[in-house]
Amino acid sequence: MVGEGWGLVYRRVLEEAARLLREAGVEAPRVEAPRNFRYGEASFSVFELARRLGRNPAELARDIAGRIRVGGLISGVEAVGGYINFRVDWRRYASLIVSTILSESERYGSADLGVGKHVLIEHTSVNPNKPLHVGHARNVCLGDTLNRLLTFLGYRVTVLNYIDDSGAQMADVVLGFTELGYSMEPPEGVRFDEYCGDTVYVKVSAMVDEDPGLAEKRRRIAKAIESGEAPYYQINKKVVDRVLGDQLRTCWRIGARYDILNMESDILRLDLWSEVFERLRERGAVYLAEEGAKKGCWLLDLSGHPRLSKEGDEVLVKSDGATTYVARDIAYAAWKLGGVRRDFTYRLWGRNPDGTEILVTDRDGDLRRPIGEVDLSINVIDVRQTRPQEIVRYALKLLGLPHERYIHYGYEVVALSVSDAVKLGYRPRGGEQMVHMSGRRGLYVKADTLLDMLREKAAEETRERHPDWSQEKVESVAEKIAVGALRYALVKPDPDKLIVLDTGEIMRLEGNTGPYLQYSYARACRILEKAETSPSWEVDGDVGEAEKNLLRMLASFPDAVEEAGRNLSPKTLANYAYKLASEFNNFYERVPVLHAPEGVREFRLGVVESFRIVLGNAMRILGIPVLEEM
Repeated sequence: MVGEGWGLVYRRVLEEAARLLREAGVEAPRVEAPRNFRYGEASFSVFELARRLGRNPAELARDIAGRIRVGGLISGVEAVGGYINFRVDWRRYASLIVSTILSESERYGSADLGVGKHVLIEHTSVNPNKPLHVGHARNVCLGDTLNRLLTFLGYRVTVLNYIDDSGAQMADVVLGFTELGYSMEPPEGVRFDEYCGDTVYVKVSAMVDEDPGLAEKRRRIAKAIESGEAPYYQINKKVVDRVLGDQLRTCWRIGARYDILNMESDILRLDLWSEVFERLRERGAVYLAEEGAKKGCWLLDLSGHPRLSKEGDEVLVKSDGATTYVARDIAYAAWKLGGVRRDFTYRLWGRNPDGTEILVTDRDGDLRRPIGEVDLSINVIDVRQTRPQEIVRYALKLLGLPHERYIHYGYEVVALSVSDAVKLGYRPRGGEQMVHMSGRRGLYVKADTLLDMLREKAAEETRERHPDWSQEKVESVAEKIAVGALRYALVKPDPDKLIVLDTGEIMRLEGNTGPYLQYSYARACRILEKAETSPSWEVDGDVGEAEKNLLRMLASFPDAVEEAGRNLSPKTLANYAYKLASEFNNFYERVPVLHAPEGVREFRLGVVESFRIVLGNAMRILGIPVLEEM
């Protein structure tokens, strides 16, 4: 496994150059990649050393270079201005790159960066009264990609999904089933989560807004759910379980997995808040308002925060004794960081498609799963929750907990292209560049609906290309193309950038798209399938520029993975994968592989196989299904 730099292969070049410099009398030289590889594969700047010695940089560089005796991977050294540049023996270097990738295969690029460290990642967290829409899908894809990335880097990752199974949104649905005559069974062909969200919840909410009597019933039902009172608690639990099952099937379709489902009702019954509240009181971090509009409320003192102090203190407990969402989030965050004595019990909820267990909190559960020490708690929540999340983080600091380990991974919302909005029946206004989704206007797209649209488009094109394929094969490939297109489109931008989804753009086989990566992978598979000889890492002849460019990209994969992991940046890896695929296609267009001379052919097949391995590893981290044919 590799742990730093460009991985084992490129690190050897840097280490060898550094050793040669030390032998020439330079203490602790810092060797780096050059800005332009036409000068070599490694470079050392003498400017700082020249300043300390009072020497001319160009003269000092020539002096040092003249004392260097090359050997091994380094084949030449050259002084250019104030730099010493190192060239490699490309036959040896190329062979080393390919042999390393072929031997490490799916482990290539992994690292021990996170060995011994534990990370919690909470994502999805959709209220269990509706299906997932495309905005939720961005949350799922970002959270799942972070899980895959950090796991690849050696971290132990526990994936959480916070289920808000109490409150008015659930009381509306239960009210519909218990008081307003809605059947617990959806119409034929309609999923339960869609039925609850699009029919029961929408219609009951509208009725409650118009009828104070229903509003009072909803309040009583919400209170009964929180206190565990029959029959509302039991009915709510059935609704949550069924909706959650449908929601997770959507998440599994996208490629996500989970370890623990944390029910808000169990957080309330475990009463984590009372323990946290007492500690905040002991530390003088909360106070009781004795006058004004917030009289009788307990507030968190934000006067010590450089920014939040300007916006006023935060209510944690209302005058009627009810806790706010922020208060419950503080208690939950404290549990994540080991800041409370109480802990949940669990039962087995089910299994992920990969066979791993999914546990759910349950006050009557007989399983225990202590979280233990956490090195990082990542919470994937949209940017509209930035203020509440910063309040949670500050409260953790006031509690004396390691608040710097609590990360709000914010992301922007998803909008629709005008063309896609029109397909949904929207009439665009003049000059509109995008359409923000709105449940009130009926403009939101379920994640499954979008995936179905993408799959059908992919299936049409696949049938045209492969009229001999069975319907089953067409559908299987089309589904993977759809998932790859959506996942890549949702993770390739910076998280804080708004996404305007355009189904036509994200399905293109050319350009920066998921299908382009899948096509490039399948192209490599096709080349290897047609070959009549086996790939080799032994170089026969010179290594051309197109090969060098691709080999450099392959050697840099461990660095790209590590950079993405350190910065929690799926975008970094997405950019790498796109550049790698582009470099491969450029290589294949310029360099014959199958028709190359014997000896040369086998090595170039080794380069193609190395590309297939590396792009495949990158795609699996991004959650993009690999395809050998498309």
